[in-house]
Amino acid sequence: MSLLPDFKYSKAALTKEDMNVNLAGIQGLAGIDDSGKIKILLAKLRFGHGSNLLLENDIIIDFTSWNHNSTIIEKIKTIRAAIAGHKLLEMEYYSGRGYCLRSVEPYKLIFKQENWYLFGYCKYREDFRMFKVNRITGLNISEEAFDLREDDTIPPLQSDFSNDRGVSVISFQTERPEWVISTFAGFGSRAEIISPDNLREEMKLFLKQAQKQYET
Repeated sequence: MSLLPDFKYSKAALTKEDMNVNLAGIQGLAGIDDSGKIKILLAKLRFGHGSNLLLENDIIIDFTSWNHNSTIIEKIKTIRAAIAGHKLLEMEYYSGRGYCLRSVEPYKLIFKQENWYLFGYCKYREDFRMFKVNRITGLNISEEAFDLREDDTIPPLQSDFSNDRGVSVISFQTERPEWVISTFAGFGSRAEIISPDNLREEMKLFLKQAQKQYET
């Protein structure tokens, strides 16, 4: 399927409300893209719908941090450049076991529930993984290129719930073990990881390291 060479898109196909929704999303992207392309696109959209100027609407999407000194934006720029050039990323990543050097083939940047994530193929784990961007340090683009893999589908989070004598049991699949550790740590003594055993051991190590912070 393709468009004919003389195809022209009718501006009348979108209402003012449609345009305002588009503007809200694009304005959010402007905070993480300083190339100027987003600003030019916004100007075209604002003045391009008939003769009426589209003003700010009641929805504001802002992907930037409250901390103006945050390095998240610079990391996002680096990751996007690596994705576009199919270049390996060399980085340090912090998990429950501490810092570890990783070489990652970057595929997607994902914004979910207030956080940015890098989805890519980890050479160390030899599998696709999700990395929380604010846990990445020492991020550099390698000169080494990579070929795109065919199995780069982001796995869905699946959950099953059951309740036995007032105790809720949650079974789910995830490619983000670090998320499980941090989430269950927040529950304290009110939740327990039942299985798998390796995740239980990672949780124990995480709690031991946290306890050491208060022993001095």
